[in-house]
Amino acid sequence: MDDDNLLYRIDRVHMNAVEALPPFVVPTVLATLVGVRPVTLATLVWVYVAIRLIHVAVYLRGGNAAKGGSVRTILYVSGALVTVILIVVTALAAIH
Repeated sequence: MDDDNLLYRIDRVHMNAVEALPPFVVPTVLATLVGVRPVTLATLVWVYVAIRLIHVAVYLRGGNAAKGGSVRTILYVSGALVTVILIVVTALAAIH
């Protein structure tokens, strides 16, 4: 299969979303348990969801952006950065 096949891209974007979910869900649940402010948590969750939805749209659209490159890399790094921010906010809330 290759990136020119829509069914392949649908499968890949689904698998990518499934793989990306646990590293974000675990800190989100921990943030809830340690008392991170709801507005802060909701903002981070919605930013992450928006990044993931943009990634889905870019990948499903196809073309050069779907084959890899700067757009997908920027989206991946942005999602990871939001996760790191969530972990830091959670750790700070747990300390205080």
